[in-house]
Amino acid sequence: MRKTRIFLIFSILVTASLFGYVGPGAGFAFVGSFFFIFAAFFLAVFNFLTFPLRALLRYIKKARILKKAKFKRVLLVGFDGMDYNLFRRFQDQGHKFPHFEKLAAEGTFSPLWSTEPPISPVAWSTFTTGVNPGKHNIFDFLTTDRATYMPKLAGSDIIPPRRHLKIGPWEIPLGSPKIELKRKSQSFWKIISAKGIYASVLRMPFTFPPEKFYGSMLSGLGTPDLRGTQGSFSFYSDGAAENFDISDGVFESLQPLGDGRYGGRIKGPGHPFRKGNPPLEIPFTLKLDRENQCAEIAVGKEKITLERNRLSPWIKLEFKAGLITVAGIAQWVLEETEPLKLYLSPINIDPEKPSMPVSHPKIFSVYLAKLLGPYATLGMAEDTWSLNERVLSEKNFIDQVYRTQEERERIFFNTLEKIKEGLVIQVFETTDRIQHMFWRYLPGSGSPAALPSDDPKVSASILDSYKAMDAFLEKLFQKMRPNDLLMIVSDHGFNAFNRGFNLNSWLHREGYLVLNNGRKASGKWYADVDWSRSRAYGQGLNGIFLNMKGRESQGIVEPGAEAERLKKEIKEKLLKIVDEKHGKKAIRKAFVREEIYRGPYTVNAPDVVVGYEAGYRVSWESAVNYVGEELFSDNTRMWSGDHAFTRDQVPGILFCNRRMMEKDPGLIDISPTVLAAFGIDKPAFIDGRDLKIG
Repeated sequence: MRKTRIFLIFSILVTASLFGYVGPGAGFAFVGSFFFIFAAFFLAVFNFLTFPLRALLRYIKKARILKKAKFKRVLLVGFDGMDYNLFRRFQDQGHKFPHFEKLAAEGTFSPLWSTEPPISPVAWSTFTTGVNPGKHNIFDFLTTDRATYMPKLAGSDIIPPRRHLKIGPWEIPLGSPKIELKRKSQSFWKIISAKGIYASVLRMPFTFPPEKFYGSMLSGLGTPDLRGTQGSFSFYSDGAAENFDISDGVFESLQPLGDGRYGGRIKGPGHPFRKGNPPLEIPFTLKLDRENQCAEIAVGKEKITLERNRLSPWIKLEFKAGLITVAGIAQWVLEETEPLKLYLSPINIDPEKPSMPVSHPKIFSVYLAKLLGPYATLGMAEDTWSLNERVLSEKNFIDQVYRTQEERERIFFNTLEKIKEGLVIQVFETTDRIQHMFWRYLPGSGSPAALPSDDPKVSASILDSYKAMDAFLEKLFQKMRPNDLLMIVSDHGFNAFNRGFNLNSWLHREGYLVLNNGRKASGKWYADVDWSRSRAYGQGLNGIFLNMKGRESQGIVEPGAEAERLKKEIKEKLLKIVDEKHGKKAIRKAFVREEIYRGPYTVNAPDVVVGYEAGYRVSWESAVNYVGEELFSDNTRMWSGDHAFTRDQVPGILFCNRRMMEKDPGLIDISPTVLAAFGIDKPAFIDGRDLKIG
């Protein structure tokens, strides 16, 4: 009965929910005017009253299309980063995956072509649209700001209000920030839902902000945390800050209060109405029991006991800005008691009280939280950076990964139970996160990174993650119906990342990127670069941009023949680069953008796309626009596996419970294949082909 009431509330309030928005550095903006609430109320009433007519029209439309459909329900499951070659290697070593093998025996098992470069934002966007990146506009995690040369997120843009009312230290935003999805073209679930077929899309990467269609969506990778970042943890200690190397999180000292008690503050989102958006804060107290290796934390009205080295449940955090409350959820870990080391996960947007649109309809996240409990909303919920910086232990990181997997399975199976006809998509990222952080433990990885654990749970974590996906399939098979179509895909595979190549240092050495006053090195974010003499610069994982006149703010390269010659020159030089320490080529392929992309958004792509040899990747220093003297460096971070190479080195996987007639499938083919399964003709703009399911 309780589930029924929650579902009815969800159905009625689907259009009535109002939420604010947050962005990096922009703070929050809230619209609470009477007119807005009044208009929203009557819109909700109108939608409710017209629901029977709209439902009837959808039913007629769906009935027509399903007459031609081969399947009434299609299930698409993504296992991010699952590698075809590694799966085969595990099989050759005698490991069994009975449910994957059942799919292979009865249906289809094949390597799956990714994109160039084979990285998640590019690959999943091609999967989503069935078009090449030149048509969907996503070429990397980051793109470049032509005015400042600084990196910015490629998948979404948060534009703050243009006008503010300034009164002393207060700045009142006049309007709401605009959140824009930068991916172009059309998702295949939107095409399907336009035919009256319901679609549920769960945790698909690069769907933030969520788009509107006939169905439901939880946004995936690319969804920010409550601070507006892509995931920044907090680390607390009673030791001095200089004793810890924390660059990608927030370090906070704990203040002793006596009798084993400490005080601290949790920094949240920027204040929406103060100049500079200083962070809102919540005080907390910690009472430490070193003898029993535990602690009690009191935050607001909540108290929780932490056992050493164990991930806590989700804790609700409420940040106050006058009459406004901004809600988040986070997890604690008491890592050590001597010295005191306390970890707080990135603060996720509370799905029960979302301050940003993390779902469509907006009430969908609330419905799920009420029904199933709190769950991660952050795009990259598995906190790889805290493990990279040795704040979160390997064991606790793995626990966090599987806690997230369990949450997503609950949501997936709840959705599957309710949708009898239509499309259900779910992406699980366990395999990707585990391979990124634990590739160094694979025999023969060649990783120079540390192997601090002899715990089999850590050293065998990649194999265990593949087995965990097989166990998930067992549960799925029990809930499937005989006429369901099931496809399992991954966006790319994996390989070692052992050596970093400083692309910007190479551009400097070759004279393409010039520093002021003859400097040999610069700080982060292109400090000391002389743009009046620089012709090219690196941005993101795989991109080189020309400093083009009329495009970049200080561009000097003439468009046309000069630019084309320069692109080809850089490409040819890249292919000759050798890592002298190991006597290996670092670059496998390099592409002038027009060689691999076609479409109206090709103009936004990097001018040259770099495809690294497996084992090499752009260095951590180059990724933050640092220019140094050394071209190569050992990758000693925990992040030891990657896929920013070329697609022929890291094939993904494709499983299907039916035979596919076409060979050599690619991610680009999944969209038209699903459309054909529902009897929908492929639109002319789609580049992929129907794989012809038998």
